[in-house]
Amino acid sequence: MPLKCYEHVCSTMMALTNLGKIEGVIPLLHGPQPCSYQNQVGSMSCRPAQLVTAGTLVNKSEVIFGGEANLKHQVKNLYEKYHPKIIVIINTCVPQLIGEDIAGVIAELRQEIPGLKVTSCNTGFNFPRSMPLGGDAAWVALLETFEKKEKVPGSIGIIGSHGQEAGNLASLEVLLKKAGLPCFMFPMPHIDSMTDIVQAETIYPIQMTPYLTCKCLEETFGAQTCYIEVPVGMEGTSRFFRGIADRQKSQRLHDLVDEEEQRVRPEFEKIKSRFAKQHVRMLLVTGMANEVSIGKILAEFGAEVFIVPCMKNQFYQQEKKIMQERHGVTFIEEEFDTLGDLINEIKPTAVQVEFHAQVETAPRLIPTMINMLYLLEYGYDYALDLGSNFFKILHQPVYDNWSALLNKYGVQPWLR
Repeated sequence: MPLKCYEHVCSTMMALTNLGKIEGVIPLLHGPQPCSYQNQVGSMSCRPAQLVTAGTLVNKSEVIFGGEANLKHQVKNLYEKYHPKIIVIINTCVPQLIGEDIAGVIAELRQEIPGLKVTSCNTGFNFPRSMPLGGDAAWVALLETFEKKEKVPGSIGIIGSHGQEAGNLASLEVLLKKAGLPCFMFPMPHIDSMTDIVQAETIYPIQMTPYLTCKCLEETFGAQTCYIEVPVGMEGTSRFFRGIADRQKSQRLHDLVDEEEQRVRPEFEKIKSRFAKQHVRMLLVTGMANEVSIGKILAEFGAEVFIVPCMKNQFYQQEKKIMQERHGVTFIEEEFDTLGDLINEIKPTAVQVEFHAQVETAPRLIPTMINMLYLLEYGYDYALDLGSNFFKILHQPVYDNWSALLNKYGVQPWLR
């Protein structure tokens, strides 16, 4: 069976993307040179250049005899040079395949360097078809180094999806703070701020991906998880905030939501009317889990939406039900050979995919959105911005001109 576009990107990249955004944390990618290179390059757009990442570059002899000594040496070097708060070993496919004893290396390091906090997460083989799970595993690895703190009465925790959200969740945080609710955001730009999440009594995930993270916060730190829905678009954002308001008994938050709805509704209705005039048939294929959140926004504007989900955990099942009942979204969970075959079957007017999948969309002259460029999609204003610029960013006239030329001068066989 051909390799599908959504299987091209490794979960290691998501782990590196998450951890490489947090100051005070150094991710150490334990794998061969091609693995390190591809994941470093692939995650560059999501990581600040000034933060440090590192790799062991496992060579051929280490594949045969083991690379534990090299790994241990690299961890020591990183700690001596940078003194990070935490070093996270991202254990990739090759060390897992040869059965390296990462836990043993960590145990020795903790004995030899008492001030060192080092942990690990396994990616690659563990999540071969869901890149975002690498990020979830990375968050759990961090939580395993956190110490317990007393809960803040009535406090809530907002659990994000990926490292790019660190310090960029103001669209949610501002309203919660205006309502006077003590809240902790996760992730945060610095690891010291992230550790405060253990003080939250109730945690609210804002994406489907941090399922393992929420489970760890429940089992290790005694928090209670409440999944409402992904807070995107107008209705999704409002229902998310009102769900918190009901649980926290905050009339102030309800009032703020009323104000926000009144503010955005005129523009929202204008966007809906434009979508009604120009039918959109949108296919969103698995990536960083934003295939669901971006699809939810577009469906609310009136687009016909088809989604290939990146995961099928409990949070996804809840979100799927919401989107099916509210917007009639179609979820494609059956196997298919290639994205091209799926495009031929659905005949979308636009698609959202990974960079790697463009080889299957470009020859068909289908306007394409790259999912890694559409992050931080929460709240009212993001939806308005996406909706008001949607037809512009698709560059539809360019595709129309190419199609007209091909129809005039003869369509190539691979375009039929």
